[in-house]
Amino acid sequence: MPTLIKLPEGSVCWPVAALSSAAQDVRHAQTSVHRHRSSERPTAGTTRWERSYADARAWVEWDWVEVGEGTVVQVDPLNVRSNVLLLDDHNRPLLSSRRRATLATLVYLLPWQGPVLDKLRLTEPSHRNGLPAERLAA
Repeated sequence: MPTLIKLPEGSVCWPVAALSSAAQDVRHAQTSVHRHRSSERPTAGTTRWERSYADARAWVEWDWVEVGEGTVVQVDPLNVRSNVLLLDDHNRPLLSSRRRATLATLVYLLPWQGPVLDKLRLTEPSHRNGLPAERLAA
């Protein structure tokens, strides 16, 4: 039996056929970084991308983790949160499993790693190599 899709208030409809062209208009909105005090746990976070319409804003967001210096990956490629209701060629909502796979494809098309890595660089701890940040700038 198909799973019902629960969408946030203010959801928007998006035809699957327009996915590749829509991906060109989706822009980075925000990225949050979660650094753990223990160096044993990797740095992780969430990133959100949006596309504005006349009266609404479509968004997709997902969790990521840093697996090495300069390398970030999605925590779970099939767990993309969104307020987008994807429609098939007959304007019917996609089944939940197909929707997850389609949103994963959208994320694959986005250049999301660059903005996430930029945010990581901006939020680096103020000490490197044991020297205060002021001494590094000198």
